[in-house]
Amino acid sequence: PADQLLFIFMLKKLFMSSNPISSQAFQQAYQALNPRQKEAVDHIFGPLMVIAGPGTGKTQLLSVRIGRILEQTDYGPENILCLTFTNAGVEAMRKRLESFIGKDARKIGIYTFHAFCNQVIQDHPEYFNMVEWQPISELEKYEWMEEIISQLTPDHPLYRGKGDPFVDVGNLISLNRIMKQEGWTRDIVQKEIDDYLEKIKSGEDEEFVYQVKTKNSKKGDLKWDKIREHEERFTRTKAALDVIEQYNKLLEQRKRYDYEDMINWVIDLFQENNGLLEDYWERYQFILVDEYQDTNGAQNEVLRLLTDYDQPNVMVVGDDDQAIYRFQGANIGNMKSFADRFSGSGLKVVVLEENYRSTQDILDAANQLIANNGNRLVTYLQQQYQLSKCLYAHV
Repeated sequence: PADQLLFIFMLKKLFMSSNPISSQAFQQAYQALNPRQKEAVDHIFGPLMVIAGPGTGKTQLLSVRIGRILEQTDYGPENILCLTFTNAGVEAMRKRLESFIGKDARKIGIYTFHAFCNQVIQDHPEYFNMVEWQPISELEKYEWMEEIISQLTPDHPLYRGKGDPFVDVGNLISLNRIMKQEGWTRDIVQKEIDDYLEKIKSGEDEEFVYQVKTKNSKKGDLKWDKIREHEERFTRTKAALDVIEQYNKLLEQRKRYDYEDMINWVIDLFQENNGLLEDYWERYQFILVDEYQDTNGAQNEVLRLLTDYDQPNVMVVGDDDQAIYRFQGANIGNMKSFADRFSGSGLKVVVLEENYRSTQDILDAANQLIANNGNRLVTYLQQQYQLSKCLYAHV
């Protein structure tokens, strides 16, 4: 009926006139972007990698891109997932989006990786059967690990008959955390150890081979003293894996979990329940990840599963220049893997170099240092693909 059509038309007009994406704050933010930032923001569909150093406006870029998605598509805020690394980053992102789109910003999934996985667990308790489970405190970690160490027999490689019997506790807790963060099982670590020992015994590693003739050895002989030293060290590492296994069984018996367990539980759930994973594919049509170079193995696996279909709309933002700052724990290996994975699927790469914080003298000196760094992702892409398999924009 004509009256009904007129009513629908008026509703649409009312909705469009109050569209928060048309807000002055959003339009001003979009117009303030430099050409490369706009290029990233306007690339809405398909895989996108933005290589951006500190001070290049990453948070603003992510926020405006979310606004652009809502402006240019029919998808709603509930179809967008943004993953970052700190609670402060989550709050900064949400406040900026609220200034653009108002209360609808609360419908956007903005999480740390751990918070996202915790939300999955809370939304699907039927799969986890952990109503009574509680997180373990840092103090309890040490107490429970000491409890296991105190029961070791004298023939155990980690048994210490003299001195502090618990001197290895901190290292054991750290190893357990790293294994969970990277998704390493006991079998994986043991195989890596065995392969490494086989390699050095075969003479493949020059570090364990005499390069010149000495009083007791000739050039090409193996350094057996050094090899046996490493064998002893890795015997202790394998023994540590036994202790860690006991510790995790104790957690299960007492219905407790480590902070890192949540991510691995969600990985297991997604791998075992394809129907549930497909629900998340449908829910989150756009996924954005900040500080991607800092993702560990488990976090990277979550992202891989969430985008494990043809042509996902996924954007990662990372700083490959941080590869020269190893003391910060930065690693571009996951960024290279992302580039490898999507290089044949129309991957768009945008490099941001316009810095809004530092003086030009500092930038010039830093860029000269960075240019000599062969580990840069930009260098890798140029060498590996000659930029032919991906659309590429560079300032």
